[in-house]
Amino acid sequence: MRVAIVGAGVAGLVCALRLAEAGAKVAVFERAPRLGAGISFLSAEILPLWGASPHLFACARRLGLSPRHLKTSTPRWTVVGAGTISLRTRWSGLDVEVEPEGTLSGRERRAANRALRRLLRAGRHGASALPDVPLAKAAVPWGGEEVLRLLWRPLCRLLCLTAAEATPLPHFARLLAAALGARAQRQWIQLPDSFVEWLAVPLARALGRRGGEVTIAAPVHTLEPHDGGWRLPQADVRRFDHVVLTVSPWDAAPLLQGIPGLEALRTQLANWPRTPLWSTTFPGSAHEWRFASEADAWEAPGGGGHTAWVCLTPPGPERPIPSGEAALATTWRDDCFPLPAASPLPLSPFPGLWLAGGWLAPEPTLPGAESSAASGWRTAGAILRSVATR
Repeated sequence: MRVAIVGAGVAGLVCALRLAEAGAKVAVFERAPRLGAGISFLSAEILPLWGASPHLFACARRLGLSPRHLKTSTPRWTVVGAGTISLRTRWSGLDVEVEPEGTLSGRERRAANRALRRLLRAGRHGASALPDVPLAKAAVPWGGEEVLRLLWRPLCRLLCLTAAEATPLPHFARLLAAALGARAQRQWIQLPDSFVEWLAVPLARALGRRGGEVTIAAPVHTLEPHDGGWRLPQADVRRFDHVVLTVSPWDAAPLLQGIPGLEALRTQLANWPRTPLWSTTFPGSAHEWRFASEADAWEAPGGGGHTAWVCLTPPGPERPIPSGEAALATTWRDDCFPLPAASPLPLSPFPGLWLAGGWLAPEPTLPGAESSAASGWRTAGAILRSVATR
């Protein structure tokens, strides 16, 4: 079986590794001149919680990479101008600790603790019993507006990359349970200087040892059905039994041009919902996450002695971030981050054609590297099952 994979991100490489281990001949095509060009540091240099990234670390272990050698720290973040929020794991659930003590009253802390435990229990069982209302609306009775600003808004941005007003309560509860309810390490994971060198390069080498190949600077512009399979005429003239698209939905839409019966899917992918993401790094070590409500921005340890800033609103003089003028003078990247699927798309919309990517990951998975790894793993499994049942 020959499989062509378009995109050498986390989803594409994980999918390729699983297929190659099963005996398939895999060819991965990446349009950028280097591996991992599309991986932002938000999902690359920092992984929120070890226990919430089972697919990513399972793949790392298959490559002989031990997460135990990575730096860890206690899950905590600082809300600028309000104090430090810490989530402490207890045998009975979770506790919220706030420093300084005077920031929240005892009543507010108790209400937040009760709500966290309730959401954690509901999330472990699928959150089907929770009302389908926005988190912001549901969280107001759980301690008032101050707790919403200090706890629920930052935690929602961290876990879901969406605003509390736009995040359904069941979705938040499922991600909370995945992140904080895992029976494993409950710590932040700081990766080495380069996520690409830590995971993507060993993945590509493992593919080579199994007869696969990864080609960089090889853009794919069209797909062509050929003799019951597929060809990528501008990148490769070989025939492939299956093609897996692991690119963003907006990049996948043009590739479906000319394939009969996929007009509606192509329109859906071209108009896929997105959220803007402005990001930058600058020298300096940060030891914990910091959230600025006014700027809608995070500061995060970026690895390699660098600090990462991530904003969901354009930074500028009218929306200053806590680092001041130095951060505003830094060069920022402007990316569009595809939001997770509101309703599941078919993994194989056309015979021999498959989709994968973090925006298609099964719930509950955190946005970023883990959701991409989960989607790549699932798509590879679906391909293998389809071949076995023929």
